[in-house]
Amino acid sequence: MTLKELKALYAAKSAEMRNLHESTKDDAWTGETRSKWEAMRTELAGIKDKIEREEELRENDQSFVEERARNENRNDRTPVGDLTGAEAEQRSAFNTFIRHGMDGLTPEQRSMVLQMRAQGTTGPEAGGYTVPTTLQTRVIESLRAFGGIASVAQLLSTDNGAPIAWVVGNGEDEEGELIGENVAAGEGDVTFGMGELGSYTISSKIIRVSEQLLADSGVDIEGFLAGRMSSRQGRTRARLIVKGTGAGNPAQPLGLEASTAVGKSTALATKVTWQEVNGLIHSIDPAYRAAERFRLAFNDSTLQVIEELVDAQNRPLWLPGIDADRPATILKQKYVIDQAIADIGAGNKFMFAGDFNQLILREVRGMTLKRLIERFAEYGQVGFLAFMRFGIVLQDVAAIKALQGKPA
Repeated sequence: MTLKELKALYAAKSAEMRNLHESTKDDAWTGETRSKWEAMRTELAGIKDKIEREEELRENDQSFVEERARNENRNDRTPVGDLTGAEAEQRSAFNTFIRHGMDGLTPEQRSMVLQMRAQGTTGPEAGGYTVPTTLQTRVIESLRAFGGIASVAQLLSTDNGAPIAWVVGNGEDEEGELIGENVAAGEGDVTFGMGELGSYTISSKIIRVSEQLLADSGVDIEGFLAGRMSSRQGRTRARLIVKGTGAGNPAQPLGLEASTAVGKSTALATKVTWQEVNGLIHSIDPAYRAAERFRLAFNDSTLQVIEELVDAQNRPLWLPGIDADRPATILKQKYVIDQAIADIGAGNKFMFAGDFNQLILREVRGMTLKRLIERFAEYGQVGFLAFMRFGIVLQDVAAIKALQGKPA
């Protein structure tokens, strides 16, 4: 069965489950109907596994095709892709620098690379080189796959990492007034605080690459580094978005756990009910619940628990997605999976709900890279160390709240 056929089968099975859910009356979720639902859910999971395996195989096949094309043009120094002019020359020069260092550059390429030296940095990234836009774009695209919350937060891109003073308030408490004709408007002082949208530096840690791999022009070294950098930095950023304390040495950003109030607590430390999930949703003002980016957020282990939850009529809370316009839902709410969120447990904030457009995620342009030549020379390896900067702030503290496990 082809990938297209598998996806069509998944959509059809999802639609069948939704039809069963909608057509079954509240008092008709008997053992037979539940057994039918569970059998369909098991079948759907099997189809999903096949789709993921097929997509992985297809991705590997595509990588093979691209690598073979590079091998056939091993001596062709023309930059890959559609880049032209100065941007293509800069990418070619940077690629040569990665592989061979400064000694392998022509005078023109050396001049280009020196112009890419990171300017105005005083932290650990000082002395590195600003990576070309193509490499940074590949890293950023991969980064967004590591944090489900990052995919729905409001992105703010800045050219430098200078701290930005940011107003933080509680929009739920603010209200206007009705006034009559020729009557002066009253004053309403807004109570707000000042947060800081800083730029926190994340390193990739040292990535060691063998000299043989660097010398092989058939290997997409830019893609190799982009994959390693995004994997390491993405997991760290996703963790800090959720668990940043706003303190420590080095200082951490103020993440969701520290900046959100508890909207609902569970009655038991290690168990959640549908009423508690519903309570979390309704702890958020309806104005936020109507927002385009209103989501539930939790990790995959919590999703597994919720998929098996039923309401008072034994009706499942979870509905499978059919397509991009009809995604999977829980209590009719869209959700994102973020592995940085805690598991269900005593005192843990294991689920968030709210308008994630009020969560500002800052991306600082200008990723830097260091090439470490001597450090691993005895192993025949070259080290690479990448730095990126980001910031996070919840600008409306009423917009997102947490479901917390009962404290021990």
